[in-house]
Amino acid sequence: MASGAAAAFKAAAVVSVFAVLALSSHGHPKTGPLCSQCASQCNTNCTASAAANCNSYCSAPSGCQSCIDQVLQGCQNCCNNSTSSSDCCGNGCAGDCVTCGCDCNSIVGIRCAPACKPNYLACQACKNAVGQQCHTSCNSACNDNCVKKDHGC
Repeated sequence: MASGAAAAFKAAAVVSVFAVLALSSHGHPKTGPLCSQCASQCNTNCTASAAANCNSYCSAPSGCQSCIDQVLQGCQNCCNNSTSSSDCCGNGCAGDCVTCGCDCNSIVGIRCAPACKPNYLACQACKNAVGQQCHTSCNSACNDNCVKKDHGC
């Protein structure tokens, strides 16, 4: 995760700078965003940045689709070609296998759950690290460029 996290940090810094540039076009038209909007806008931008940069840690592992394909094909073959309940159900199909009433989607869900489970700890660690880096950069840049709301306006 070290090289992935470094890339994510770099991306978060780029996003936070872009966010400040984008913020300057909102809020007060003369010089920058309203200071009261910094936290909210940085939160929105940094949440999106963390989600995008941590996708590889937060999505299903690479073996998931292979498991789904293999189990689904095996179940469908079993249901379509079996002539007896014992042949079909012995191979893992569920339901009335003689009449091809197998619930292959449920079988896939059960058999592939371990292969398709994301690494939630790595995902959360990445989101926390990217989010913290982004928030620090974004809030600092925003606060340096924001406009305090005039009470007379």
